[in-house]
Formats: sequence, structure tokens, C-alpha cells
Amino acid sequence: MAGAKGAPAMVMSETSLEQVSETIAHYLTSGQGEAAIDEALNFEIKGMKFLREPAEAQLPLEQLRCALRYWQALPKIDGVANVMKIEPEKLWEAIGYLMLVDVGAGANEFRYALYGTRIAAVAGFDMTGRTVWEVETSSAVQTFFAACYRTVCKLRCPLYTVHKAPPHITASHWHRLILPFGENGEVKRFLVCNTPIQDGKLI
Repeated sequence: MAGAKGAPAMVMSETSLEQVSETIAHYLTSGQGEAAIDEALNFEIKGMKFLREPAEAQLPLEQLRCALRYWQALPKIDGVANVMKIEPEKLWEAIGYLMLVDVGAGANEFRYALYGTRIAAVAGFDMTGRTVWEVETSSAVQTFFAACYRTVCKLRCPLYTVHKAPPHITASHWHRLILPFGENGEVKRFLVCNTPIQDGKLI
């Protein structure tokens, strides 16, 4: 475990997080430098893919598409959905695979307000009420998660990512869609649809 419950425990340095976030943002805006993301994360995360502002047809699962359609229908200010409350009745197809991640007081504090039951079942733990820095994984993976959230804060648009899951869980890959929510154009929360895949199928 990366830290005690309720206490953020940043393992990688602030410089490392900023470097990873800037490298991801550069790749998404320029289409160049994908290999630099692997290098910034010490080559510890396999099978990474990134797609900025994915179209519905580019998402492989209905759960991901459902979350995207929901977000697209919401009012926006400067690219950010101008709401904080989620309407679960409009997201039934994705229930169990959804996370709500709140932006904390610190620029790099991202706390899980909701951690979907299916995600918890596959991962083997429930992160509700805890921060990204307390996820029971390597510091590189923690930094990858935080860097993706920082990137969405900066670019103010949806981000779709894929990465290979660690060998001790039943999924082979995680497919994740990060959607920005907030107030008056300020990102304060993410709706994340996080889908585990094994043998090409959702589990």
C-alpha cells in the first residue's frame, strides 16, 4: 500500500509527475513523442495507448460509449461539463465500471469519491475515499494515473487510455475514459469509465 488511509503519499517526485504529464500532453497535441512517455515512466507500464477526444465509434465497449454520450449531452464551459452531480439513471449500462475522482486542494491530489464495484472486484480493493497515491500498485502506475488527470485538467477534454494490467489480476488490459466536470470552466471532478478486458471481452 502506498500510504495510510486518508493521507496522500506521493512516491514519485513532483518533477517526475510534471514530466510525465507534460510528455502525455505533448504527444496528444502534436502526435509526436509517444516513446518519451514510456521513458518518463521508466518503461514500467506496458501497452499504453492514448486518444484525445475519442469519437464514440473509436471506443470498443458500450460502457465507454454510454459514458461519452452522457458527457457530450451536458452543457459545457470552455470544454468542461458545467455540472458536479452525476445522474446514475442515465448511466445504467456503465454502472459498476464508473469512478468519480475529485480534484483536491493540492494540485496533484486526486481522490476517489466513488470506485465502481466491478472495478473493485477485479482490482481486489476499493479505493473510495482514498487518493491516487494510495492505490496498491507501483509508484510508476500511481504517477501514470495522476498524470492523466493532470493532462485532462490542462487540455480540458476527454481522454481515452489503454494500458496492460499487472499479472496478479484477472484482466489483461484496462480501457479507461476520463471525462472532465466542474464549475464555470474549472475542472473539479472526473467521471471515469474504467473497463477491464480479458481475451477481448469485458469482465
